[in-house]
Amino acid sequence: MQIALFSSLALNDISQTAPEVMAGTRQAVRMADELGFDTAWFVEHHFSAFSICASPLMMAMHCAGFTKRIRLGPAVLVLPLHEPLRMIEEIGMLDLASGGRAVVGIGTGHQPHEFRSMGVPMEERFERFMETWDVMEMAWRDGRVAYQGRHLHIPETLFSATPVGGRRPELFVATHDRRLMAEAPKRNATVFISGGPRPTEAVAAARDEVREAATAAGVPPAAVRLAVQRYVFVSEDKAVIRQAAEQMVHFMRRMRLLRDEYPARDGLHFRSVPFQGEPDADYILANAPVGDPETVAERLARDAAQLRPAQLSIHMSYTWLPQATMLRSLELFGTRVLPLLRKPAFA
Repeated sequence: MQIALFSSLALNDISQTAPEVMAGTRQAVRMADELGFDTAWFVEHHFSAFSICASPLMMAMHCAGFTKRIRLGPAVLVLPLHEPLRMIEEIGMLDLASGGRAVVGIGTGHQPHEFRSMGVPMEERFERFMETWDVMEMAWRDGRVAYQGRHLHIPETLFSATPVGGRRPELFVATHDRRLMAEAPKRNATVFISGGPRPTEAVAAARDEVREAATAAGVPPAAVRLAVQRYVFVSEDKAVIRQAAEQMVHFMRRMRLLRDEYPARDGLHFRSVPFQGEPDADYILANAPVGDPETVAERLARDAAQLRPAQLSIHMSYTWLPQATMLRSLELFGTRVLPLLRKPAFA
């Protein structure tokens, strides 16, 4: 089982600045590399404080320069918003610059305000996603593309910036769409889902949905690989643990607004708007991998044992706690939790 660090590069509070978030992310990725994480993921969001990372490929390339072994990539590239040929070349450049460490996450996107600003119709996103994915696979397989689709019209094109050894990067697909849940394993891609703050048993329902969609399309359950993202925070200070849980509530409120046509916002910052059925801090503390090292290890070990994911992605960047506190959480995870998840039972 791989362990990944997910970086959102968000301005979670008006007190944070973009240079501080960038510097903090660099520190976290460097530490994750030293602690033995397998992968560092970088989000793609546009035009809000939800992230300053408009180009996860640029961020991954930046981090390639000061890391040694950790794999690096976007989680995810919003394919309908990208010109595919340049994107394919940039993925190739990342893999070359990092010595073969590029991994790739892709998705259809789900934020109307981004599509509106980019001038891409939301109703076309699935078709555009599939055409772009076809082109990516063709480029990695053949080193060239000639494609005529509804949205993409590409003449015979050859690529010089290709992944090391002509390999296809490991591919992850983030989706709630049953069509893509079925298509991903057919194309040897891992399905990326979020566990949120829910207990393992509730996340298992999302895993079962992926398996059911794949099975209905003729894919055996054994061929389905799953990556699960978890909101995690580790501390030995009970007050800090509660702060992390309380801030997760605000993060989830803002995250729900991403799907609104016109999100409630003050400038760059989305408002913390309560929603029906939202988890409170007590629910999070009782169920999420947020707590002391022993609690977090026990809850993630339960995920590993019951869900059997190919990857656990650790999302700690939803808070605006001081950077020293954030790095201490990462350090505790790497020294006290990660070794337990490396046991043969979960490997």
